[in-house]
Amino acid sequence: MAKPALSLLDLKNVSSSQVHLLFEKAQKISIENLTLKKAVPAPVALVFLEPSTRTRISFETASKRLGLSTVSLLGAEGTSLEKGESFEDTLLNIDAMGPSAIVLRAPDNLNFHQIKNQLRAPVISGGWGVHGHPTQALLDALTIKKNRGRLEQERVLFVGDTLHSRVVSSHVELSKTMKYEVGVCGPSDWSILKRIQDQSIVEFKNLSEALSWATVVVALRVQLERHSAKQDIKTYHAQWGLNSESLKKLSSESLIMHPGPVNHGVEIESAIFQDPRCRILQQVTQGVFIRQALLQTFIEDSEGWT
Repeated sequence: MAKPALSLLDLKNVSSSQVHLLFEKAQKISIENLTLKKAVPAPVALVFLEPSTRTRISFETASKRLGLSTVSLLGAEGTSLEKGESFEDTLLNIDAMGPSAIVLRAPDNLNFHQIKNQLRAPVISGGWGVHGHPTQALLDALTIKKNRGRLEQERVLFVGDTLHSRVVSSHVELSKTMKYEVGVCGPSDWSILKRIQDQSIVEFKNLSEALSWATVVVALRVQLERHSAKQDIKTYHAQWGLNSESLKKLSSESLIMHPGPVNHGVEIESAIFQDPRCRILQQVTQGVFIRQALLQTFIEDSEGWT
């Protein structure tokens, strides 16, 4: 009969010499930790307390391309958050495990600025409530530059639910540095100007006029989960949806984009994916590159950032 594999199910039959042996090994690992980090970098922790596909998987892909493993906490289910542990304590415990970086997506009630000062690992926002989504804005900007050859003086129009859009929030910030214009268009009750008072934002009441102005149009998902009242989706698409008819007002040299996920037939018609101006899937590709560049900068070489 084969010898049974080693197991640890309780401590009843563990000897003091075995415990001391474990202590010695753990202390040796602790002393060697800095050397081990250089040879075998610690994993990137993906802490996503809100749903995500593109952001999470692109960060995971970017990490693996850099030779970094990942560990994930996806939502509260199955974690100590269900037992009443706070978001802050969860993050402090993950940080205590020594990850190379923490990519964090969380709702509005977690203060990213406050918590990052308590953590040792670099923190990268993967989306903070409606406050911002900096890596999405960066990948959008990279996509625009790749296709238009510049960012300066571009006119980027966001159509739809700008009030709840963290993507628009980050573009407003980035546009001031990179010198492009931000325009918004959609139902007046959904305007980001109800949340952010910024005179640099150009607001349009008419979709045709807005599309004639834009060099880039970004359709936004109607975030039904953030609306208290039920929305009439058919009426929305008829007035604000991007389709073959409404996009006749958009220049043939302009770009069509969307941060995803796309609600086909709501904010954008499915056929638009075949439009030669559409760069929606290219945004996803550029997302891996920009996130890989960020991880490389924050973990391996911070020159030029600090």
